[in-house]
Amino acid sequence: PATTGLYELRYVLNEGRRTLASVPVEVVDAEIGIAGAAIVRAGTDVDVSWSSTINARDFITIVPAGADEGSSDGYIRVGKANKGRLSAPEASGLYELRYVLNEGRRTLASAPLEVVAADAPLDDGAGLSAPETAATGETITVTWTGGGEGADQRIALALKEQPDFSWISAQKIEAGQSMELKMPDEPGLYEVRYLDVSNRKLLGRSVVEVK
Repeated sequence: PATTGLYELRYVLNEGRRTLASVPVEVVDAEIGIAGAAIVRAGTDVDVSWSSTINARDFITIVPAGADEGSSDGYIRVGKANKGRLSAPEASGLYELRYVLNEGRRTLASAPLEVVAADAPLDDGAGLSAPETAATGETITVTWTGGGEGADQRIALALKEQPDFSWISAQKIEAGQSMELKMPDEPGLYEVRYLDVSNRKLLGRSVVEVK
């Protein structure tokens, strides 16, 4: 059962429905942990992990913060995995990542998630700054105030929809807190990213519209 409490396992005669034997069973809450990014852009991928699986039909979902128990708006079944990927909602706001029991639709674990605008800058310690707009082929100056601890740190230029650790160009940071980047010849939305490649961390990003 999905509800905790005291139960009985019974051997019941089909004829007359009489119980011939029984043993007590206590159902307790499972210990489940769930984790994912704290802040993501609207419509982007959200990588989620969970500590264990109760039933393969259980599911992971993203719902508005405080949504009713059993709510879901798009989900993935946990199956035999301990991680998966969902798409962030298109509307910015506060949400929850939830591990939900298929039986009874009860939430076993949750984690907060903030969804920000699709073009919002995100930073995780780099203090990265870049112009919001640039002309095609223009050279811009990118600055930062922080950084990571890895030996291989780079400023990367990527299409906005590219995976975090792929890029059009990337320059290793040797010294200083600024760098010049030449913008592509094609108009569009691009991202400047501060990558700690050694530790596989994205410490800052800023959207630049090339037009």
